[in-house]
Amino acid sequence: MAAIRSERVAAAIEALFAWRNSIQAQATAHLLPLLALLEAGAGNFTEVKFEEVPDEYAFWDRYFRIGDSPRPYYNPLTKKRGPDTYPHSNSATIRKNTFANRWRAVAIRNAGGETYWTLSADYAEIVRAKMLTKASVVRTVPLLDLAIVLFWQETFDDNARATDLVERFRERFPMRNEDFEAIFAVADEDASTIFTTEAISVDNYVAAISGVMLADDPKTERSRVLPSITEADDNDPQLLLVQELLRLGTSGIIFEGPPGTGKTRQAHRIARRLVSDPAADIFVVQFHPAFGYEDFIEGYKPDDSKTSGFGISRKVFLRACERAEQIGGYSIILIDEINRGDPARIFGEVLTYLERDYRGRQFLLPFSGEPFAIPDNLLLIGTMNPYDRSISQADAAFVRRFDHVKVEPSAEALVEILSGSAFTPAQLELLTDWFETAQDIMPIGLGHGLFGHITDLASLRTIWTHRIGPTCEAILDHEPERRENLLNSFIALLGRLEATELERADDLDA
Repeated sequence: MAAIRSERVAAAIEALFAWRNSIQAQATAHLLPLLALLEAGAGNFTEVKFEEVPDEYAFWDRYFRIGDSPRPYYNPLTKKRGPDTYPHSNSATIRKNTFANRWRAVAIRNAGGETYWTLSADYAEIVRAKMLTKASVVRTVPLLDLAIVLFWQETFDDNARATDLVERFRERFPMRNEDFEAIFAVADEDASTIFTTEAISVDNYVAAISGVMLADDPKTERSRVLPSITEADDNDPQLLLVQELLRLGTSGIIFEGPPGTGKTRQAHRIARRLVSDPAADIFVVQFHPAFGYEDFIEGYKPDDSKTSGFGISRKVFLRACERAEQIGGYSIILIDEINRGDPARIFGEVLTYLERDYRGRQFLLPFSGEPFAIPDNLLLIGTMNPYDRSISQADAAFVRRFDHVKVEPSAEALVEILSGSAFTPAQLELLTDWFETAQDIMPIGLGHGLFGHITDLASLRTIWTHRIGPTCEAILDHEPERRENLLNSFIALLGRLEATELERADDLDA
């Protein structure tokens, strides 16, 4: 009998992780819960009985349990391990909250203490739009990699081919051809790279899977902090991507995206998650056109004890390096608006030694003449609006020394922002539909963060008039047609929201 190679299982997990980060990363959390329903027969559009216990747990035990450690489950999309409660706290919850209630991709019926599920006729198109489409580009699920991850514990005929994996998937998760083609992408691959007739122990598979998992605690991956910001949680898509970049040896990371997407907030949240003592281990600075080497690395300051009247002062970069040398974890410099400064002027020769291959190599500081080396555990995290027309394009030598993480407008984040508001589910659906339409009108996108502090229809009007509208007008200053289209679309949205308000008032009166 043939078995799937353990190294191919690890490669499949890496491929699924990369696919997840190429699209709507947060929405991909619904893929595995959908598979659980499909396995139960929901793809035939018949009502199926499916319970969190035992059905949800049985699904995860069958495909994603490795051993009986404190975190026995693994998620191939996030490369994270989960505790015994993982199927309850993640999969079951998100299926109800978003897949059913927001997307309306499935209907739930409770009867006699039992739960019944029915997929909507257009569930595949909903998944395609909400999960698989980003910037008008559709990236369907790489089925071969998914099947390898699902079936690594199973055996196949000696002459098995890639098509056998596809056939087994179609048998295990039945669905209409048109739904399958809308969600999954089928590729071929030489059988010898997938299968082997040699015996492979479970321990070998577990070791291969564990080898590509991200650390349970990001602090093991190797000032001034915004006080109202909490840490990112373990499954935050951008935290997971940052952990992967750290594992691959990043020299620095830049969060980039249009205004209002929460770049600074996200940088702070992730920095908090990576350090042991945020107050001591995180250093914050903002670049601007007048900022220079003497503000960032070292420079002169008045000193009466010196004959010249000036002494050399170690600035934030050197202080962060000193902190890194004192601790075992990360010392992080958070640089807001990193592209608003002149990198050659600010970093000088330090720019070369930021690279991972040059860490620990000594060079001379020009002001003090002291030998210095950048420690391996110093991490730079920057934020950047690449669409800012008031500044020139960032220096190429500077850009290539950083890994870039895009922070884009998110309808999911918008719903989270408005979750405590007075808007009804129907109104939230109208808002998110308009928000997604607005992304096509705005050339750089419309940030979800601009909708903060909106609590009802009146506050939406006010914040549009004084915050969102002026921001959009400035961006669309030379595109009057787009500006008019956006304004008209928002006026139409207000009309629809007002209509639902009247309907709700009529229902209350009745």
